[in-house]
Amino acid sequence: MSRLFMAVLVVYGVWHPQAAGIPDATTPVPGFFDLPVTGGTATYKALGLTPDERGVALAVLARELHGQGTDRGEVARLLASALGKPGAAAPEQPPGSQPITIAAPLTADHWREVLELRGRAELFPALLANRPALLVCAATLSADVSLRRLLDRDRALLRWLVRTAPGAFVAASRGLQIEGDRIAVPGGTPAEPIWEAIVAEKVTRPAEFIRALLSRDSGRLAWLYGAVATMSADRVAAVFGPGPVAAQIEQTRAMLDAFRTGDEHWKIEEHPFMRSVADSWMVTTQVALTNGQVSAPNWQWLWDAVFDRSELSRREAASVRRSPDSPVTLTWLAARIAASPPRERRERFETVRFAQLVFGKAADADATEVLIALAGYRRYHALLVTLDRLDIRAPRTYVRAIDAARRLDDRPNREHKVGLIALQGALALVERARVSRAIGSVTAEQLVLSLADAVDRDAPFMPAVAQWLTTSFSDALPALVRPDRWTAKTAYESKFLQAMAGPGVEADLPIVEWEGLQYRLDLGAAEHQRILEIRAQLESPGLDAALASGQAQAIADALMAMVYAPALGDPAGPALLGADIFNRHDFGLNAPAASRRPGLAWSLPRDQVGDGLPWRIEGALLGLDLGLARLSLRRLADNEMPVEPTINLNDQLTIARTIMAMNARDLRDADRDRIVQALARGRRRVADAATDLTALSALAAEVRLSASNRESLPWLAARSPQSIPAMFALRDLLWLGKPELSQAELDRWGVYAEGLSGRLVTAMPRPAPWEDFGGRPDGGVMGTQAPDLILRLIEETARLTLPARLVPSLLTLAAQDYWHDVAARFPDDWPAMTRQALALSAARVEDYVAALAGNGPLRSQ
Repeated sequence: MSRLFMAVLVVYGVWHPQAAGIPDATTPVPGFFDLPVTGGTATYKALGLTPDERGVALAVLARELHGQGTDRGEVARLLASALGKPGAAAPEQPPGSQPITIAAPLTADHWREVLELRGRAELFPALLANRPALLVCAATLSADVSLRRLLDRDRALLRWLVRTAPGAFVAASRGLQIEGDRIAVPGGTPAEPIWEAIVAEKVTRPAEFIRALLSRDSGRLAWLYGAVATMSADRVAAVFGPGPVAAQIEQTRAMLDAFRTGDEHWKIEEHPFMRSVADSWMVTTQVALTNGQVSAPNWQWLWDAVFDRSELSRREAASVRRSPDSPVTLTWLAARIAASPPRERRERFETVRFAQLVFGKAADADATEVLIALAGYRRYHALLVTLDRLDIRAPRTYVRAIDAARRLDDRPNREHKVGLIALQGALALVERARVSRAIGSVTAEQLVLSLADAVDRDAPFMPAVAQWLTTSFSDALPALVRPDRWTAKTAYESKFLQAMAGPGVEADLPIVEWEGLQYRLDLGAAEHQRILEIRAQLESPGLDAALASGQAQAIADALMAMVYAPALGDPAGPALLGADIFNRHDFGLNAPAASRRPGLAWSLPRDQVGDGLPWRIEGALLGLDLGLARLSLRRLADNEMPVEPTINLNDQLTIARTIMAMNARDLRDADRDRIVQALARGRRRVADAATDLTALSALAAEVRLSASNRESLPWLAARSPQSIPAMFALRDLLWLGKPELSQAELDRWGVYAEGLSGRLVTAMPRPAPWEDFGGRPDGGVMGTQAPDLILRLIEETARLTLPARLVPSLLTLAAQDYWHDVAARFPDDWPAMTRQALALSAARVEDYVAALAGNGPLRSQ
């Protein structure tokens, strides 16, 4: 039953939820009024609002009723018609419901005039029913106090906003400020000539400036203005470029073209909260800057070549003209990315981010190798991001690996597939051994280079790879100490399976006391047992027997079984109901030539279903654990069936892939304890501020809380001061506590951030308003901003004096509960996500720990 439908039942008197009363005050708060919720606390609760959201309820409802992917407007109108008929008195309050008010900007009279309400008609349902008015009301709630003052005295402007440009106002409102008799534009006084030229209106005429800003370019200029207004000073300067002013105006016009060009079918008035994963806002805010310039590698000639070609040979790369060699600008990047088709737009953005994070320190002498590697990012995507996952930074190694992959392209179809399995299977074994920390990054790089050397000829790949497996790879692994049922005379498969689980022998395993018993934390033993149980269910005679036969197909089948075994999650899980899962793997080679997708065989693996085919994995064998990450989740046996998840599917995947991308062996107790100390300091700072509005506003600004939270803070302090601590999520408390760790150390405890970095790694998100990342449900972007579930587990492992290395294992259980329990009201409901993480009880975490004892990583002594 939807929340809005329940609200309808409330007002008709059909459903009467229990709701506790919330104390209220009557002191006026400048710029706000108390908007009574028709139907009281029963309606409030039915709409999915929590007691702590009274200050931001209108902002939440605007997204819930009129956000992307929702079709709830009709129910909202039904609610309004039941309560807000012109001239009708408010209906009787449902039994058990108590009066409640929420923060609303300006005065009730302003909105009654806009909505043309007469007599005793109820304002609350009328606002919900009128989409433009609700959008403008919510945006005004989030706007600067100076803008609210302007709208308070200029009702004609308020009516114009509602009737003409509500969506554009949503995009620009946070950046609209008035100082004295003029608009305070992003960039300050020096930027006034720039904005006056772009908007074609004087900043000394605030109302006219706002009308011109919002009515131009179908709202795209408003989007640009709002985006620049939230940027740091160095990023604003990068948008404008260096002087003189005439040059800055032209560069800003070019940036507007980028904001205007991308997603040409998106209409901001129809979808004010919708964005795309690699839009111009994402490019201008996420591309790294160094000293005001786009960070290296930033040669324009390089990016011209990368964007114009899907791949380059050594000869072609050497012939590329090194001109212009000046650095690209943010505007240039935004324009080149915006002008490309949607799929390529995202690839270009991720290529830039990958290049900055992986090759940012490459020497000028490596420019040709960097060019070849980046030109191959689209076609050999999984290969490049896997090399990065191995902690390889040398551009030469990337080029050698691309050369090896390229040799397969001209092989006949059957030989091509067997060669793909040989090369990708071998690389996947190296990947898994590195992820398990059985080998170091130096060894991993040496193995990649030796594998590339082994296949550097026109002969079939499989014999060369088989030789490499039994010599270079086997010799690089720790000695076999855990024999198994596949341990024959040669014991290659046993040795490889052991390496995929861990180093084999690990000294000083921590001892854990739990419920009166002693356990040792042995990640390797638990993982080895899990892999062996899965491997036993996969139909394969084993690698040793296949190698002895010398048959290429037999070796390929054995490799597939070994590569799939660690990625299939729970040995008793649903993925193993069909033992031929790895035989259904789709490299995209069997599709008709006309519909074949170039590079599919080297794309990151994704599960697929449909087209009359059974569930299967499509793409490369590399990163298979991330492609099958959902299989790693476990659920405790409960008496009740879990509710259907409401969280966005791609955000679910972000959470699941976080478990795979985190590396338990890299997590240190000392770092965990510093995070816990930072959280405690953050809580103390919030508690010390109490109801001191100046101090609270400073804290809210420091962690860049949502504008609706910051602006409604005075109202909340007067009406519901007990709700103020709930404004700060665990992520906010972490940064308020100023953690004594580097960003790299914090990133080990962060969230899977492929969509923002182009890499298969975790990152701890910096403070940012969550709305900036909203509206992109197809990229799992909102999940990258919610490390709160991890932070909650960090707190609990510290409280229970458990090793920090247990956090990823606990996350396999907590994440399953989490995504069923998050009560998301719209696709990017970050407040609901962070609130649910904080609600994870200590008792539930103790249940998770108990589930890990025995056959899990906590092994009986």
